[in-house]
Amino acid sequence: MYEKRELVGKVFFALAVLILISMLISPLTGTIINIDEYWTYSLVNLPFMQGMIVAVHDVHPPLYYMILYLFTPLGLDNLYLLKVLSIVPYALLMLVSAFKIRKDYGWLTAGLFVFSLGVMTDFYCEFLTIRMYSWGLFFMVMMFIYFGEVLKNWDRRSWVLLSLFTLLCAYTQYMFAITCFVAYLILLVEILQNHRERLKSFAKSVAGVLILYAPWAVVFVYQIQTQAESAHEAFGLGDFIHYLTSFAIKSQSFSLENIAFKIIAFAFLAFILVLIYRKKDRLSAAGVFLLYATLAIGVLGLMFSFCNTMRVRYLIPVFGIFWLSASVVIGRIENNKLLVLALAFIVVLAGASIMITHDDIDSRLAFNDEKTAYLEGINNNSTVVVYNSDYAYKVLHKDLNETRQYTLSGKYFYEDDVDVTDNLTKVLKKNKDKNVYLIMWKDHPENAKLEKKYELNTTYDAGHYSFNLVEG
Repeated sequence: MYEKRELVGKVFFALAVLILISMLISPLTGTIINIDEYWTYSLVNLPFMQGMIVAVHDVHPPLYYMILYLFTPLGLDNLYLLKVLSIVPYALLMLVSAFKIRKDYGWLTAGLFVFSLGVMTDFYCEFLTIRMYSWGLFFMVMMFIYFGEVLKNWDRRSWVLLSLFTLLCAYTQYMFAITCFVAYLILLVEILQNHRERLKSFAKSVAGVLILYAPWAVVFVYQIQTQAESAHEAFGLGDFIHYLTSFAIKSQSFSLENIAFKIIAFAFLAFILVLIYRKKDRLSAAGVFLLYATLAIGVLGLMFSFCNTMRVRYLIPVFGIFWLSASVVIGRIENNKLLVLALAFIVVLAGASIMITHDDIDSRLAFNDEKTAYLEGINNNSTVVVYNSDYAYKVLHKDLNETRQYTLSGKYFYEDDVDVTDNLTKVLKKNKDKNVYLIMWKDHPENAKLEKKYELNTTYDAGHYSFNLVEG
């Protein structure tokens, strides 16, 4: 097996090419659009300045939306194009693997890395999601590569590229900035212990990143303040166990099957840690540390800032670092039996993750079909819909284009297909001969008041929002 390591790596790389082709075909066979993707779709179809104003009132930095706006001439109302733009980072990472990673570590590491990015955890679905996580993965992997180059060469080029990709990560999603922050702490410790003459280069890099990020820092503080009054989600023992193995197994279910998969993932993690210790691979050790430091700091940070707790998608970029680290240390195995065991772990975890992803996609398609059927059933001129949230409008208004639409929220750049009102009673009196549906966003602060004032019959609950027929 050791003698055929290059061939094995090429086989895994060829499988990654097939995965890329599958990604490009998948949106053509059945397009799944989730709530957050509707947000993105709605935002980038606004004029640029309006879109940026909406982004300020979101909970993310603006870079991903700017990337999409670059492709505006191609037509951003094309959902397939938007999906493809999320697949582009996987193709870029394949190029990086074929040239940079292969050159540094060989075909086995390059092939295992891109294959793992295509099948493990939630990678496949995120590459098909119109959000920032696949681009964050690309920026994060590049940051880690040049983090390693700095540790090895301490040259100006590596510092510049490390600073650049750190800045890109921070402008893509705040969670990604945590990983970069920890990476810089590792560099600082290394410099203070062994390379004090490099402290000036470190200071220049940090100063450059902070200066270039300063314009958005004010917005970041504002976004946290807007979330301060929101209810924060709990983070329990089950969540903790789930996220320890989510680098490979994304399911939060604790069925016997998934428990077995999580145990295998734990065993693989232990195996990788033993390899790192035996090989004294400091870069791979840093990669694993970055994953769990990001998880720990991220959970605490979210509990005291934004209302959401941790999500697997927030960790997608640092999972990329983990899998690069694992692939590097596996690529250095010289013992045939250990190499076979490592590949067996990869195959088993890949099979489990593919099965979970397949079930997840089927579930999403079923939900999509149910939602589409409901919306088509009420999308006619005898229906009136009233949104109590601008978010609900963003998500649904194009699918309800045959209805008369009102909104009780005036915070958004609305199109000419909706009237802003502050009085639902007037809407009811004006449309006595029609079915009036109040579309309520989950946990909206006005929900209780509306439920108390009006007789509501819930006809469809989509989780994030519900359709409620207003009686009388």
